Amino acid sequence: EVDRWGVMFSGLVQEHQRRVAAERNNVEKHRGEATLLASKLSDTLVDSVNAGVAEAFQTQKVVEQEARSLQAQAAKFSKQTQQWMGCIGAFDQALKELGDFENYVRTLEWEIQTVSDALERAATAGPPEGENQ
Repeated sequence: EVDRWGVMFSGLVQEHQRRVAAERNNVEKHRGEATLLASKLSDTLVDSVNAGVAEAFQTQKVVEQEARSLQAQAAKFSKQTQQWMGCIGAFDQALKELGDFENYVRTLEWEIQTVSDALERAATAGPPEGENQ
């Protein structure tokens, strides 16, 4: 009877070892599948992040290029503004000089008119009394 229990126990141990081996194989199979899926997920996430980084990098390059373009345009505009300011300053100075000249001409006309009026009065009044000719 001991042999029968020994055989039975031996059969149970073998059955247990077979089930453990099958379960181990199943676990390894699932572990391999999980590793493969995790690797695929990781690759997908990395690709997604890399795509976002690449897009951000491209956007940054475009922004930097636009900034350089705007800086160049601002420098050109500043130079043109300085040129216009110089022209306006010269024009303003010319207007002042013209106004000074116009004032000088009016003053000269007034002085000539004053002298002319004095000569006319002198001519119409005749010689002063007591003067012999």
